[in-house]
This record gives sequence, C-alpha cells and structure tokens, in this order.
Amino acid sequence: MPAIEFHPLTFVDERDGVVVGRPDTESYAVLPHDGAALLRRLAAGHPADEAARWYLGEFGESVDIGDFVSTLRELGFVREGSQPAPAPPRLRMLRLGAWTFSFPAWVVHTTLVVTCVAVMVAHPRVRPHADAVFFTPSLVVVQLTLALAQLPALAWHELFHVLAGRRLGLPTRLSVSRRLFFVVVEAHLDGLYSVPRKKRYLPFLAGMVADVLLFSVLTLVGAAGSGWACRLALAVAYTVLLRLVWQFYVFLRTDLYYVFTTLLGCDDLHGATSAYLRRKASRLPGIRHADADADYGAESAWSERDRQVAPWFALLTVGGVGFLLATAVLALVPLLVGFVTRLGPALAHGTAGGGRFWDSATSVGLFAAEFTLLILVSRREASRSGTDSS
Repeated sequence: MPAIEFHPLTFVDERDGVVVGRPDTESYAVLPHDGAALLRRLAAGHPADEAARWYLGEFGESVDIGDFVSTLRELGFVREGSQPAPAPPRLRMLRLGAWTFSFPAWVVHTTLVVTCVAVMVAHPRVRPHADAVFFTPSLVVVQLTLALAQLPALAWHELFHVLAGRRLGLPTRLSVSRRLFFVVVEAHLDGLYSVPRKKRYLPFLAGMVADVLLFSVLTLVGAAGSGWACRLALAVAYTVLLRLVWQFYVFLRTDLYYVFTTLLGCDDLHGATSAYLRRKASRLPGIRHADADADYGAESAWSERDRQVAPWFALLTVGGVGFLLATAVLALVPLLVGFVTRLGPALAHGTAGGGRFWDSATSVGLFAAEFTLLILVSRREASRSGTDSS
C-alpha cells in the first residue's frame, strides 16, 4: 500500500489527548496519544500497512487502519490524488499584531490606564455613573447615539482578539453577523487549537485589554471639558464599562470563561456543567428526567477533566447568577430610573406641541418597538431551530 499524503498538520499535546488539525481550514480533532502517534507515523511517509504493524508492536493492539484513514479523510487531513498542496495563507496585520502587544506598546497601554485612574481620583465628575449616559436632554438622541456607538466599540474589542492571534501567525479573522436583530462583530479564534495552551491566554484576554484602553481614552476625553463631545465620551465609556463587567460572567462563556477552561485543562466545561446541573435538578420533585444521569455519565460526552471540574464550576455558576443580579441592580437599575424620571414629567406635564413631550413619546415608542421586535424575532428563531432539529 503506497504512502498517504497529508496536508500540513499541527499536533498539540493536551491532558487527555492530542489536538491535531489543519489551521488553513480550521479543522481540528482530539486524538488519543496512541492515535496521534499513528497519525504522525503516517504523515512521516510510512505506508499504512507498515504503520499498522508498527502500532501493533508499539502498543500491543491491532488497529483497523482502513477505518482510521477514512476518518482522517473525513476531517480533510488527507491530500487526495493530484490535489495540490495549499499555498500558505497570506496573513495581514502581522506587524501590527506584533507591535500592539510589544513591550513599548505595553508601556504606552499602562501609562494610559494609570493616567485615567489618576484623573478619576482627582476629578469625581468623570467617574463612571449612570447619569453620564444622559449626555443630552433628548432621550431619543441618547438611545440612537449609544446604539450606533456599540458597533465600532465591539469591532475594536474583536480586533484586539484578531491582532493577538496574528501575532502568533494564526489566521484569525473578523466577521459581521446577526444575533436576533442585532448586528455583531465576531472574531474567529479556532486557530488557537494549533498552539500550546500557554500561548492562548493573551488572545482570549486581548478583547478586555481593548475595552480597558477604550474606556481610558474616553474618560480622558470626557475630562478635557464639559462640551457635548466630552459628555458623549463619558456616556460611551459607561457602556464600555458595562461590557467589561459582562466578561466576568464566566458561566455565560465570555472571554474569561475560555481563560478559565484553558487554565484548568478543560475542553467543554460548560456542557459538562450544564449536564451536571440537569442531573441535580432532575432529582427535585416534579422535574425528574429519566435520562439525566445517563446524559452526565456518558463516557464519550466529556473528558474526565471536564467531569471533575463540573461540580465546582456549578457552584461558580450559581454564584455568578447572584453577581449578575447584583451588577444589574447597581448599573442597570439607575439607568432605568434615569429614563423614568426624565420621561414622567415630560409626558405628564408636557404639551402636545412641546419638543420634550414628543421626544419622550418617541423614546417610549422606540423602547416598545425594540422589545416587540425582540419577541417576534426570538419566536421566529426558536421556531426555525425546532424545525431544523426535527
């Protein structure tokens, strides 16, 4: 049997196996150590039957080499027939990524953040507070302006993820997609599976670094004066801070969740924890599910490490819900109170021909339209998901 030709593959040793993949197509699989050793043997140019005999002598077990090779073909690892070797992808922003996280850049980043903290200590008015959101008397302008400001702020966050990946020579990229009726910018970091875990932390944390820098710049701009632009900067800074706090809700699979799971050597801690909580909840009266124990106990569902950590992460999940509610009370309730206290007098005492009355009425209409559209699109997405699963 002739030797099999493979596309360029990466091998990264993990706690429970070896992550093998093609970074150019972002196709990855976790193989047991003996399976990865067999693949290395094949990729080195040894014929399949010879590699099977080597495996038998090395591990004392026979292997269905045909089935093994078929699986590798399904993963796209095998170069078929006259299929040419793919050209290395042309990656842009390599130098920008290297500079963004270089030592001189970290000096600049640190100086900027320290200066921001010093200014907030010296000038209480620029410290984050809910009233900063109302940078203009028009509630409609507040709503529309802050909504439009989120897309470039999110793009900045995701760009730092991409640059941290490009710094490692990985084909990380940005894409624009939709969640419900919101346009979102997403960074694709699958290429991180081709590098050791210790190199993944900065790409995961890069978005939070970007948020801290953006918050610092906006706060310093807000401290420069009391004009319209300065007040707008402080309003956007408050929303950036809320998004930064969101990253600490690790049970929602935020950036810090991936840092956490990488540090602990887990693969799908969220899935294992969800199954663990379902098993616990199923023992409560009236909501028992017969397959809950089997769901969590399935050997092939999650790694042993995921199953070990899941009970502890379940406690963190329960505590995280409390943290979410606490931050909502501290950050979002004041915003709601601010809107209500501005809407109420304008609607109750304004006249039909007054600007404040119609501004408040339009603001209420925007809120109502947003929530109505959210409900309609959510139902549509749920219906579509149900149809696809059936």
